[in-house]
Amino acid sequence: MLKDFFIRRPPAPFHINPVVKAFIISETIIWSSWNAIIPIFAIFIADKVPGGSIEVAASSFAVRLIAQVILELIIGRYLACSSERKKFIVSIIGIVFISFGYLGFAFTHSVFQIYLFNIVIGLGAGIANPAKNCLFSTHLDKNRETTEWSFYDATVLAGIAISATVGGFVATNYGFSLLFLIACVFNLFGIIPYVLLARKSVGDNGLKDLFFKKA
Repeated sequence: MLKDFFIRRPPAPFHINPVVKAFIISETIIWSSWNAIIPIFAIFIADKVPGGSIEVAASSFAVRLIAQVILELIIGRYLACSSERKKFIVSIIGIVFISFGYLGFAFTHSVFQIYLFNIVIGLGAGIANPAKNCLFSTHLDKNRETTEWSFYDATVLAGIAISATVGGFVATNYGFSLLFLIACVFNLFGIIPYVLLARKSVGDNGLKDLFFKKA
């Protein structure tokens, strides 16, 4: 039986829903940007920020999560009956907020700024996550959910592995400020799959319809 399953079974065609594909590409970019920073973020705070310490790094991360949790509950309720177009817009806005937080780190010189920009990132994630996760879950192909979830995990984890290595290299050889700037720019690329997909869904007027057309 196992021999028939693994050897004689013809391979199934591998097709992914466009929304699912956009989500996977965007999440790979977003998580790669984040994990270029997070493994060495405590070192940055302890060594480069006046008054910084490992304790500050840990507590600022906790503050980020609290901000994210609170806003996710609010945004999740707000988007409960919203259109798909609105979910695209909210996803894009949240990703931009996260990028702004990375940009802020590049110019951070105090513990207050560490907390401030961690809150900004938390707010961005809280804005984007309910919308992005809803788009993904509602467009999973029937009877292919496990395949698409596993493809998502494999792609994202591969991106994380590469970005963590690159992040350490950049910080060591060129400094943390450049690393944060790269993470900011690269994270912004995460909006491209949503913009392209949303533009296609709203017609010829493209981004004008996306942001200003009545839902």
